[in-house]
Amino acid sequence: MGNEVTETGEENNLTELIMRFDPSTIEHLGIQMYSTLPPVIAELVSNAYDADAKKVEVHLNDEGEKSIQVIDDGHGMSFDDINIKFLKIGRNRRRNKQKQFTIQKTESGKRFAIGKKGLGKLSFFGIAKTVEVETIRDGIKNVFKLEWDNIINPANSEESYKPEILKNKESTQEPSGTKITLTNIQRKTGFDPENIEYNLAKTFEIFNENDFETKIFHNGKDERIVKNEMKFKGIDIEFEWIFPSNKKSSDYKYSTQIGGKIVSGVETVPANMKGIALLSRGKLVNAHEFYDNTASSFGYAYITGFLDVSFIDEWSKDVISTNRKSLNWEDEDARKLRDYLNTVVRDIYNDRKEKKKEKQIQEIEKVAGINIEWYRQLQLPKYECGLAKKMTDSILNSEGITTQKQAELVKYVKDSFQFEAFREFANELDSVDAIESDKLIQLMKEWELIENREMYKLAIGRIQTIEKFKKLIDSNAYEVKEIHPFFEKFPWILDPRINMFKHELQYAQILKENYPDENLEGKNRRIDFLCTSVSNHKFIIELKRPNHNVTKEDIEQAKDYRSFIEEKIPNDKFSPNKVIAYIVGGGISDDRLTKEEITTQQQADKIYVKTFIQLLEDARNYHREFLTKYDDMIMNKNTSHISPSTPPQSPPR
Repeated sequence: MGNEVTETGEENNLTELIMRFDPSTIEHLGIQMYSTLPPVIAELVSNAYDADAKKVEVHLNDEGEKSIQVIDDGHGMSFDDINIKFLKIGRNRRRNKQKQFTIQKTESGKRFAIGKKGLGKLSFFGIAKTVEVETIRDGIKNVFKLEWDNIINPANSEESYKPEILKNKESTQEPSGTKITLTNIQRKTGFDPENIEYNLAKTFEIFNENDFETKIFHNGKDERIVKNEMKFKGIDIEFEWIFPSNKKSSDYKYSTQIGGKIVSGVETVPANMKGIALLSRGKLVNAHEFYDNTASSFGYAYITGFLDVSFIDEWSKDVISTNRKSLNWEDEDARKLRDYLNTVVRDIYNDRKEKKKEKQIQEIEKVAGINIEWYRQLQLPKYECGLAKKMTDSILNSEGITTQKQAELVKYVKDSFQFEAFREFANELDSVDAIESDKLIQLMKEWELIENREMYKLAIGRIQTIEKFKKLIDSNAYEVKEIHPFFEKFPWILDPRINMFKHELQYAQILKENYPDENLEGKNRRIDFLCTSVSNHKFIIELKRPNHNVTKEDIEQAKDYRSFIEEKIPNDKFSPNKVIAYIVGGGISDDRLTKEEITTQQQADKIYVKTFIQLLEDARNYHREFLTKYDDMIMNKNTSHISPSTPPQSPPR
């Protein structure tokens, strides 16, 4: 049999390759622990890394007879290395001759070894029955084959197996390296190179090193280069936290040694990525989890990440489990780490919640065109302002609802809160801190029916008002004596947003001082109104005679008025500096420049040009649509077609 092999690796002229084992151990640690492809490939890549390889190629072949081949350019193995380092089961490379734990480095001394327990080679038999190893070291090639059926049923009575030697210490000009080929693969489905790439990125943190590159080939093509950042593939990252963090200090003594990144996605992350995974010396040692946080809130489903805790390899006890899926949390040092991670996860969850809210507020304000604290403007009792705030906060805190929908709901609440009936209706939410979005939407549907019933009554009276307006137009009424007071009494005909037609005397006086009547042509003399809506928008309204066609000069004059007033209005957090001008006449000039300027100003929501006929038709359509909608709602009370997706622009009572 030859001389016994020593632990130190001294050559004793050994002529046979010998694997010593208990067959049941091989079966348990090989087949049962490594029954899927990704961890097998991970072990082969790990071996290449520990052999100081700079390049690794993974060849997946499933055309015809399946095979997997992993080739590296590491230092390879001598005949004795094979016996001492490869074939010995359970060799713990961290324990020295004095039975003490040490930090093991690779042969070059440039890397920390990521393989440790000496069990990785058993992974091959989890998917394949035949393993062929070709290895070259310093110009000497050795090739041998391992057969699963012979391992589990050895020919001799000893607990050992002798692999078949195909080439023994042959001289070669080929460079050092190792090629491991798996055949007789017990797998019906084809190989998924993208899944292998993804799982390698999740298992290691070694692929961004300048001196280590791993490529994957599928049937000789489809080349892929593995990168660390691929572990977050498919996750649309919204926020991220980089460690070590200087955000706040911690009493945990290793906190400054923990590196890595935690992220939260725009959408929930895949189930197997929820939580924080741990790596040590570049390799996974604990799968994703939340470390004793109950994670009952939906917000945890958005969080994932990887943290490096390599300092655990310096502890006196080995706390890494055999399958590298979890640490031994019963260990005292490990428990302290777990307590710290529990705090980290909780802080990340809370910080995400705050960041999400800030982002939501910005987006909602942009989409809805309102300040999220709109309720501060209300001239209402304190408890009703508090109710408005609570409803707004309920919308912001609702998980699983899009920002677009939140903006619509906030706008809807704001527009509806002017009605006393809605405020009474909303008291149901007074004792609720946060409500589910489905419940909130249902409440909005119920309110819309109530609101539309009230507005139905109002619309009937307004139809009569519209008919009076038509008579004024038909008679070419004077703007000052007849049309002016009509608009002052019924401003909603001009724009539903104008539901408080109050003269702004201060600005009107300023305007008059800067634009004296005597400096204006007769047809352009004096604006007719400068008024305010409940949204604090300022409206400049110029009324022309029903027989006057609006020209580009009229628009230029309105632009001048509008910009002047906008400059004079003080900026206030709760009163947006917004000025909109309206020009109303009998018609619009046909020239191209006038039409282009009208389109530009309307798109910018700055100046609108309307004819009296347009106003009449718009008012009719607005109220006709409202009446029809209410009739439909009465007929379909139990259907779900009514939704607050379009916030109401209800005229005032």
